Amino acid sequence: MQKFVYKLPQKSEKKNFVFNMLGSLANAAVSLVLMVVVSHVCDDTLAGVFSLAFSTAQMMYTISVFEMRNIQVTDAKGEFSFGGIVTFRIITTAVMWLFFIAFAFFKNFDKETVIVMAIITAYMTAFSFSDLFQGNLHRNGYLSLAGRSLACQVSLMAIVFTITLIISKKLIFAVITMPIVIVIWVILHDLPLNNNFDVIKPKFNLQSQIRMLLCAAPLFLSSFMHQYIFNSPKYAIEDVLTKADQAHYGYLVMPVFAINLLSIFVFRPQLISLSKNWAENKLTSFIRTTIKLYVWVIIVTIAALIAGRLLGIPVLELLYNAELSDKTNVFMILLLSGGFSAASTLTLTLFTTMRKQYLCLIAYAVTIVFALIMPRIFVKNRGLIGAAEAYLCEMVLLFAVMAILFVIVIINSVLRNKKRGEKTDV
Repeated sequence: MQKFVYKLPQKSEKKNFVFNMLGSLANAAVSLVLMVVVSHVCDDTLAGVFSLAFSTAQMMYTISVFEMRNIQVTDAKGEFSFGGIVTFRIITTAVMWLFFIAFAFFKNFDKETVIVMAIITAYMTAFSFSDLFQGNLHRNGYLSLAGRSLACQVSLMAIVFTITLIISKKLIFAVITMPIVIVIWVILHDLPLNNNFDVIKPKFNLQSQIRMLLCAAPLFLSSFMHQYIFNSPKYAIEDVLTKADQAHYGYLVMPVFAINLLSIFVFRPQLISLSKNWAENKLTSFIRTTIKLYVWVIIVTIAALIAGRLLGIPVLELLYNAELSDKTNVFMILLLSGGFSAASTLTLTLFTTMRKQYLCLIAYAVTIVFALIMPRIFVKNRGLIGAAEAYLCEMVLLFAVMAILFVIVIINSVLRNKKRGEKTDV
């Protein structure tokens, strides 16, 4: 049987940057757009259900992808075959569903919330396999195609979701369209492009699967704990406050997540050069690029704080059709938290290129203890502003520990190279 293959365009660094940016922007905006639609068509109760369900499904997504994207892209030695990575993705997705069932049972969510969560988790499952193929395009020099795929599929999904919700007025019907759209997109777009490089044929090699597990596990645990930390104030709100409060927190926190995603589109094009500079002991180049990336995070955060103070609440009120004028302080605290979150994500990315991602577990282990205990106390005593304060404390703590570890690694690397007499540009 002949493979269905799309012809590949010429490679272009400019297109890589532009389409990766468009993909990141679309992905950053889609959750905001969906919340806007839900808030206008449905009441605050259903908006609260959707906000919690979407955030929880994103946490489940981290289990499915198991943070293999960066490892897949930076696998310069070809240690892992694509067939092996496909097998690994199938296994991690199965584990994700088992964990989802246990998590929903443990949290004792109401029936409607669980159903919406399950459907959006199915969407994240399809999205995870699309990410697998996008990673293969990225690895082969076509980040532009990966970015285009991301931008188009989330945009198409959002359009279908919106039309369905407006016509049916039923949230459940709208969320059902989400996984359907992505599955169709993967079949008609991602697979034909991927066929230029690899056949979609799972290959199981126990030794290779164990190596992937050991390589990705620290990064996955860090990402999963990061998602739980992000969601912990929402779970505290679910326990202590109302669905309407959940919806309002969801409206206010949405731009925070966008800061993180807007930063990622600058990180990704630098992954390959960062990994090469580190492997070749070009520490000056590595540090120079690192500083530029941190400066970018600072610029984005300052811009977000200024825009948020001047326009944030009025725009959010217009978008979500909700009264938020008394929640300006909550919003500003959350925006500042987003800056520290983006800085933490960058540091995690740097540790990945250095293949020292296991060190991030120390930072997340410290922060998760705080996240498991303190948000509920903050929310119980301070309401929504307590949720924002709890999240800010979590992000500051996480970044502080990561930054200390990163500086120690750089200093040790310089000293070790000098001791061994190895050539370095420092």
